[in-house]
Order: sequence, then structure tokens, then C-alpha cells
Amino acid sequence: MSSELKALFKVNLKQSFDVRRKNNKKNSSSLLALLLIILVVGCLFSGIYGYIFYILAADLAIDFKYIIYAMAGLASLICLATSIPRVKNTLFGSKDYDLLASMPIKKSHIILVKFISIYLMELLYSCIFVLPSTLIIVFLGKDYLILLDGLLLIFVLPVIPLLVAGIIGLFIGLIADRFKFGNLISLILYLGVLGLIMYSSYFGNSSNATTADMQSFFDIYSWFNPSTKLLSLPLGLNYLIYVGINLIILVLIILVFAKGYDYFHFLMTSTKSTRKYVQKSVKVKGQFKAILSLDLKRYFASKTYLMNTITGGVLAVLMIIIMINTFASVDSPEAEGILKLASPYFSILILWLVGLTVPSAVAINFDGKYFWLMKNLPISYKDYGKSKIILSEIVLAPFVLVASSVLLFFIELNFLNVFMVFVLPQIYLFSMNLIGYYINTKVYKLEWSNEIEAVKNSKSMVLAMLVDFGYTIAITAIFICLGIFVNFWIGAVCAISLCLIVLIVMLLLCRKHCSRRIAAIEV
Repeated sequence: MSSELKALFKVNLKQSFDVRRKNNKKNSSSLLALLLIILVVGCLFSGIYGYIFYILAADLAIDFKYIIYAMAGLASLICLATSIPRVKNTLFGSKDYDLLASMPIKKSHIILVKFISIYLMELLYSCIFVLPSTLIIVFLGKDYLILLDGLLLIFVLPVIPLLVAGIIGLFIGLIADRFKFGNLISLILYLGVLGLIMYSSYFGNSSNATTADMQSFFDIYSWFNPSTKLLSLPLGLNYLIYVGINLIILVLIILVFAKGYDYFHFLMTSTKSTRKYVQKSVKVKGQFKAILSLDLKRYFASKTYLMNTITGGVLAVLMIIIMINTFASVDSPEAEGILKLASPYFSILILWLVGLTVPSAVAINFDGKYFWLMKNLPISYKDYGKSKIILSEIVLAPFVLVASSVLLFFIELNFLNVFMVFVLPQIYLFSMNLIGYYINTKVYKLEWSNEIEAVKNSKSMVLAMLVDFGYTIAITAIFICLGIFVNFWIGAVCAISLCLIVLIVMLLLCRKHCSRRIAAIEV
């Protein structure tokens, strides 16, 4: 590998995974710790699904290898959904292209390095979904040969999603930049993938599933990455064929995209507009209205910002719909009565999902290199912060309202149940939006070459997600423990009280510290 290629690879790797803020002189241990936490938490949740599938496969006498093929298909869907936004920002629309084009570097090397940076992120997802199920089968099913299948799937499965994401991402990027409702089309396609994942999850956990149903379920899932079918071929060289074909596909992707790189880059960036804070708008509309209007335009004009921060709200709605659909199929009157009594506790699920990716956690990041414009205009930092928090509310509060409304059709209708289902999630969301903004004023990243770095590869977003985990666990423990073992009223009141206390504390902290922190940010 040439020195130029090594340097290019090092820079792209840093851009893709460095979630530290500007001027942070600490070593990479903090970054590795964050990635390790994501890996451990992800493997924990994936392992639960893998164990459920293992029990079902054992009961129905289904070959265990189909479990990891199915999990590989699920990982492929996740890789596809997360790779599509990266095609424009990392692959063809990156701001460093002019600099790279002026260097003595082959286009194929540029594409190779950018593909590797995307591949490494998808490798994390493949590891999260495939590794736990593989280990479960190895240790519980005593099938040690499956370890080779699992390892090959982990390292090779991102290739097909990268191919599909490259084609779809290029197509969507061209639509989104040229049509008025382009981002809406992108969002619909993205939600379609999420809906498919959630529906498949519901089908796979159906208590009425038969051997034929589960075999069909595993088979359908594995087809999400057709190359996995090569592993089950009745040939002695099936492993070599699997690896060889995927390597050929990867080489062809790099060569084809490198051949048309200049043209694709021109199409993806030629009509791109940059929205800035305009002093005239501030004078006409007033400070707060002008800031909020511009923030809303910038938010809905960015696929990366939109899709990565709206996912939690979408998942909350889909999950509640699937749960209600599942409960509606229960035939036992006794079981139905128990579910009715327990249904108000399901509002906890809305809390956990909607707080995963609040837009306020990366609001300052997204301003990026244009942050100096805000600091030089006659805009108060208080109004600036208020705009970021309200933007986060406008984006996610409707999803919380829809999820709560759907849950209303299943719970026992009384004042406290309705109050808990509607009020608790909204109070929690507002407090999380404040927490996200408070974190982002302390941990920010203004220097980035594409939006993925600002929104997804952001330390502030990861910290907000971890706070969401801890915050939701505390509310869940109080609500369920007190509600079940003491009294539902006491559990409900204590859970809401905790959210109100956190909300008030965060309001006071934001008022005291956030404006001062923004003033201290150097641009």
C-alpha cells in the first residue's frame, strides 16, 4: 500500500469514527470505550432475539444454521438503511473531493478508501447481529462448525448492502436535490425499510408460529442477503465460492463507481444549496421566529439529520402498533384481562425509543463551520437555544402523540391510565430534549466534512443515548416496582414526579450554563 493511500485511509477513518469534539487532546481510549459500549449494548439486545430464535428452532427441530442466516439478513437490512445516507455524504458528495482530485491519487483508491470507511461502520452492525446468535448456537447447541459460518458472515455480509445502497443512495440523492418533495420520498423509502424490519420481528415472535412458518420466516430473512444462500450449497467449496463471489462484487463496485466518480460527484453536488443565517430575516421576523424558521428549513432539507433523528419516534409508533396487533390476537379472556391491566406500563416503551436520538443532541454540531454567523448576528443565545429545543419538540412530539393515541385503543379507559399514556411520554421527551441540548453545548463538533460526522458519529449523540438508557431504566424501575408491588397510583405519581424533577432541574441548568457555554465556543 502506497504512502498516499495509507494517509488517505487514515484521514477517512478518523472522519468516520472520531466522535470527539474539536481541540480534544485526549487519546483514542474514550472513542474506543464508546464503540465498545455500543457493541456490548447492541449485542445484548441482539442476543435476546437470538436466544428466542434458538428456543423456537430447537422446539421445532429447525437447523440452527438458518438462525444466523436470518440474523445476517436482518443485519443486511440495517446496513442498507444506514449506508444509503452515507452514499451521498461520504462517497460522492464529500467536501474534500476537490482536494483529493488535485492529488496524485487514483479515483479507484479514493472510492476504495471511502468504501472501507463505510464498510467498517457496517461491520459493527454485522457483528452486533450475527456474533451473539453464533455464540448461542456454539455453546447451547454444541454446533462448533457454525462458528466458521458466523465469522464469514460477519466480515463479508456488508458487501451486498453496499452495492444496493450505492445504487439506491445515488438515485435518492439525485431526487432529493432536484425535486421539492425529494426528502419526503427518501423518508418514505427509509420508513419502508424500518417497517419491514419491525413487521418481520413481530412475525418471528408470534406464539402461533409453526415449523413451516418459522422455516419460511428464516428463509425470507436470509434472502435479504442472497449471497448467504451460497453457504448452504451442497458443495465442498461453498465457503470459497461465497467469499470469492462477494470479493468480485466488491471489486466491480469500486471499479464502476471510480469510472463514473467525477460525473456522480457533479450530479450530487451541483444543485446543493447552503442555507445560512441572514440578518435581514432576523430583522423582519424577529429573532426567535427567524432562527426557528431557518432551523426548520435546514432540518427538513437534510436527509442525514432528518432520518437519523426521527428514527426513534418512528420506531415508537411502529412498536406500539405491532404490540397492539399482537395483543388483539390473544384468545384467552384471562390473558386479555392481564394485558389490559398491564397496558399502561407499555408507555415506557415510547419513552425509551423516542429518547434515543433527539435532534437537540446534535443541533450545534449541525451548524458546523457556519456557527460563526450566528455568533456575529444580533441573536441572543437564549433564543438560539430555545429554537433548538423547540425544533426537537416539533419533530418528535407528534410521533409520541400518535403512539399514545394508538395505545389508547387497548388500555382500560380511566383518568389515570389516559393521563399516564399521554402526559408521561411528553414530559419525558421535553426533558430529554433539554438534556440533549445541554450535552451538546458542552460536547460539540463543528469541524466536519460531511453531515454523517455531525449527526451520527457524534459523541454528544452517543452520550444522549446512554442518558436515555439510564433515565428510562430509573423511570421503569419506579413505575413498575411501585405500581405492581405497592399501588398503581403511587407508581404513576412517582414516575411523573421524577420526570418533572428532571425537567425542572434541566431547565435551571440550561438557563444558567448554556448561554455562557455558547459564548465560550471558539470559531
